[in-house]
Amino acid sequence: MMIFDTNPSDENNIVIVPPQPDFAFQTQDEFSYSNLYCYDDTTVSNNNTTSNNSTTANNANNANGNTGNTGNTTPRSASVTTNSTSTLSSKESSTAAIADTTRNPRNGAFTFQVHAEYDLLLHIQKDLDKHRSRAKSSSVELSRMIMKSVDEYCLQKQWMYHIGSEKGVAIGRFLRAGIESFRRKQVEEGVGGEVKKFICVELGTYCGYSALVLATTLRQFIQEQEQNHDQPPFEFQIYTTEVSSKLLNVAQSVFRLAKMEHNITPILVKSDDDATKIDEATKKNRQKSRSELSQTLLNQHGVTHIDFLLLDHAKHLYLDDLRDLEDAGLLRGGSRVSADNVVFNRLDAYRDHVHTLELEGVVESRLEEMNLEYSNNLKDGMEMTVYLKDPPIR
Repeated sequence: MMIFDTNPSDENNIVIVPPQPDFAFQTQDEFSYSNLYCYDDTTVSNNNTTSNNSTTANNANNANGNTGNTGNTTPRSASVTTNSTSTLSSKESSTAAIADTTRNPRNGAFTFQVHAEYDLLLHIQKDLDKHRSRAKSSSVELSRMIMKSVDEYCLQKQWMYHIGSEKGVAIGRFLRAGIESFRRKQVEEGVGGEVKKFICVELGTYCGYSALVLATTLRQFIQEQEQNHDQPPFEFQIYTTEVSSKLLNVAQSVFRLAKMEHNITPILVKSDDDATKIDEATKKNRQKSRSELSQTLLNQHGVTHIDFLLLDHAKHLYLDDLRDLEDAGLLRGGSRVSADNVVFNRLDAYRDHVHTLELEGVVESRLEEMNLEYSNNLKDGMEMTVYLKDPPIR
């Protein structure tokens, strides 16, 4: 993605040029994002692919106002524990509530348009151009403008699988609690030598919406702390991974427009095999190479701990990647993990793992139920987990 300033004296005149496919990453770019919403969180065999796709299609039709038999998307009741405090305040509810969609039903849930991400980027640019004072706007203000623009695009023009405002509020609230806990510990221990950064890792960048949710929450905290000169300095860094170089280019453009690029490090990672084509040999190789994520973070980016982890990538990788980060010692006591789509995708294996850790006294976890992003009647939820102590290495 290239951005050309057609008039150096005016920051509002920017031309966005979509790149040609990068030959080196052609395989990653052809990754099918429809796989992100397959129900099975381990593998999807050829025998059940049709039934799962049919269920997803029925759910999408129902969300888009079409008739038909809706598949069962109710999660297991055994491990579902909704925290009563997950209800949004009236102010947050008005901000996060999904408005009535005005988009064409043909562009509703689980419809995908070629180059929609580039069209969205141009939409964001046009919206920002309406604010002539944006050159003086803070990164927090710009990020909120961008997220509002994305929400409007997805509700009015084309469904996309960004986190959305309702989930964004929930993530921001959970992250804020983690920041305050981190700060209390920092104050208690005192600051000596190098300041320890608050580290966020996001798996699944897409167009950068959820990374902006994290960055905005952290920047807002810093702005509040700047008013108290007695507080020690607070620094943070966000690392976000993506399998597609083209999508990563879009996200980087979004980060620059939001003036957040210095605090967000995008990482291009190898894509996993198509979930519909996994055989036994592939599954064994996956277990052997499970440490690639942790090694990339540790060896290439110097990440020695993770304070906040957001899982929103390929659903069948949630559990493997969580275990990898646990075994590598990157998730420790005090770490927080937010896992999206655990209800809609029925990620029972992931939730069973978390529940086992909870029984062992390693974590506290709760489910926050809400709608699937940019839909009115597809139920979803996020698993919010806090590590009380270091997880055991298995």
